[in-house]
Parts: sequence; C-alpha cells; structure tokens
Amino acid sequence: MTSATYRQSSAARRDLAEKDPRNLLLGRQARLRLEAEVIRDAALCASGLFNPKVGGPGVFPPQPKEVFSFTQSQHPWKESTGPDRYRRGMYTHIWRQSQHPLLTTFDAADAQTPCTRRNRSNTPLQALHLANDPVFVELAGGLGRRIEKEGPADDAGKAAFAFRVCFAREPSLAEAERVLAYYESQRNADPKTAWAAVARVLLNLDEFITRE
Repeated sequence: MTSATYRQSSAARRDLAEKDPRNLLLGRQARLRLEAEVIRDAALCASGLFNPKVGGPGVFPPQPKEVFSFTQSQHPWKESTGPDRYRRGMYTHIWRQSQHPLLTTFDAADAQTPCTRRNRSNTPLQALHLANDPVFVELAGGLGRRIEKEGPADDAGKAAFAFRVCFAREPSLAEAERVLAYYESQRNADPKTAWAAVARVLLNLDEFITRE
C-alpha cells in the first residue's frame, strides 16, 4: 500500500493506453469500489466517530428491525451503544442466515460458503442504502457536527473542509457553488441540520466509496 504503483492515479493516459491497453504493466491504478466493511469504515472516519480499538468480541451496529422477518429464526440483535457502536466493519457480528444488510448490499462474502474473490456490483439499492440506512444517517449527522466544529468560520471554508475530509481534495468552483446553494436551501428549512444534510449528499457520492 505504500508502493508507488499502489498509490498512483487511476486516470487513464493516452500514451499508456496505446502501449498497454490492458494495464498489464500496472501503469495506472485500478479504480475499484470499496469493499462492504470498508465503506462503513470510511464513513466512520469522515464522521469523526471512528473507534480504533483492536480485538474483542463482535459488535452490533444498527440495522433495520425487519431484517429477521426474512429468515427462519428471530435472532437477537441488541444494538451496541457507546464506543462499540462505532467500531470497524470487520467486527460486526454475523448470523450465517442473515448477514448485516450493509454486507449483503455491497457484495460481502456469504458467511456460509468459502470465498476466494468477491464480486463487485453497482445497483440502485446501494445508493438507497447510503442515503437512507440508519447507520449512514447517523454518521452523516456526525460529519455535519464535525464540519461545524472543525471547519473554518465561513461557509465556503466549511464546504472546502468537508471535501478534504471526504475526498482528500479541494472542491472545484462548480462543486463549491452547488454545495453552498444546497446548504442555503437546507439552512432555510432547518439551520440545525443543514450541514448534516450536506454530509448525507457527500457520503452518497460515487467518489466517496471508490478507490481512485
């Protein structure tokens, strides 16, 4: 992960496309959607709520109560509270017949069978999950509070701070204008949740869940 090959851009170059169209010589990075567990980890880090504790028993992050309606058994799922609620996705408890919906939606391996390679799909359900799942709504609220607390005093500075946190880059002029216009519309509706609303949009963008 610290090699120059791994860290290079995934942007295609014309000269490389002519010499190595299949990228067999690794002249550019492969653009891939993050794995299921890592998507939540990225949102946890952006929100400022991430708990870096290593080891210990599995935890129970929030999930829709209706999940077990589609299984043969009504398994207990007592939501974790405190720091355990914000631990890495790899510590999420798994019932073999009913995985956490985040894992299922984003192509995590089936816990009942061996897996040597994961598939990567791109479905409307994934976008709906990022926008409406209770976990991501909560993390968007955390990111909104972080933007207000850690960002500069002015709105433009806060928008730029949000982009650096989510995408590790500055926004373009057009992006900044659209974000600020959306923020103004949300502030007129509810000033207390305006930045959280912006955060929900940013966490739902393709760029946020893609390794460039």
